[in-house]
Amino acid sequence: MASGAAPKTRAEVQKQRVKLVNSYNELLTEFSSPDLSTVGNYTLGRLIGRGSFGKVYLGHHKLTNNSKVVLKSAFKHDANLAREIHHHRQLVHPHIARLYEVIVTETMVWLVLEYCPGDELYGYLVKHGRLDTEKVERIFSQLVGAVSYVHAKNCVHRDLKLENILLDKHENVKLCDFGFTREYERNKLLDTYCGTVCYSAPEMLKGEKYHAYAVDVWSLGVILYTLLVGELPFDEDDELLTKAKILEGEPKYHDHMPEEAVNLIKLCLSKNPMDRPGFDAILSHPYLAAHGPAQKAILAVTPPPPFSTKLERDTLQRMRSAGVNIDVVIENVLAQRCDSLAGWWALLIEKEQRKERRQGTNGTNKQLGPIHLLTLPPASLQPRPQGTVDAGSTAEL
Repeated sequence: MASGAAPKTRAEVQKQRVKLVNSYNELLTEFSSPDLSTVGNYTLGRLIGRGSFGKVYLGHHKLTNNSKVVLKSAFKHDANLAREIHHHRQLVHPHIARLYEVIVTETMVWLVLEYCPGDELYGYLVKHGRLDTEKVERIFSQLVGAVSYVHAKNCVHRDLKLENILLDKHENVKLCDFGFTREYERNKLLDTYCGTVCYSAPEMLKGEKYHAYAVDVWSLGVILYTLLVGELPFDEDDELLTKAKILEGEPKYHDHMPEEAVNLIKLCLSKNPMDRPGFDAILSHPYLAAHGPAQKAILAVTPPPPFSTKLERDTLQRMRSAGVNIDVVIENVLAQRCDSLAGWWALLIEKEQRKERRQGTNGTNKQLGPIHLLTLPPASLQPRPQGTVDAGSTAEL
């Protein structure tokens, strides 16, 4: 006698119908809502910022048990967008906010970025006032380490300012916003003016050609002064007066400022760009003696080849067991495509690394658990048109 599933009771059938009706109603509500709630594999949360570029939302990645991310929208016609994506996707550093994925819809481009809950450095300074020198030493060392890494990639940021420096939950620096970044050749001068006036170097304001590293070093000097004093060194209500002060004036140095900090600021704010120190010299400066060496050590590390660590190999095997085509995952990650598979991989690896660190702290050595894919059709791993929803995909890693 053939065996089969027992027939469902009337109550079970009714329950299934109610569940199906509720699911349809949820979809109809989402389709008719003017507010976007899903982009790709991400659920949009609250709006956390807006600007001329678009809006910024808190989001959750549905395939990694709701890993938190930030989704930044931008219009397709933004002239700096392609360059920002091209450069940002190559930057993987502990003090640079990670770009996980790029989602293209009919009218918008969405950047999926690392979530940093600790506020912008500007907001942090407004809330807390000038910072104590120990905190400044740590924050500034991390920032210089990140900028040094960018220049080691032969790129210049050109918009270093407090608003483009985020803090994570441990108040570690995460540099962001690479809209004005461009590559450069060593010893070749640049000539495009960009950035924010009160952080701009004199040679840039004068319309002269400039050394890439020197304009970023000037901005670092402005930031260091601001962290210690609580106000910008060159900032007037009239922009023309601000420019004049940058070109001809000197900051006011206060009695509470450490002597070594003043010395470093003066070096960074040298009117002659050739007198400004390089990044290695800044990290070696006596003022940063407590934290500079750690940043130099990070810069000296050669990262292992992709997919070569045990954690990565184990994660790949778990994905294969869950039915994922890992050859495509590897291909997309190596090509830096920043698509849905590469974004999923990056978020999953970060999650497993955090788990590994916690287990190491607790003295445990647990094996990685399986990846659970309840329903994961291939289309759910592809970017979807704006406003569409992922109706049947429920995945948890």
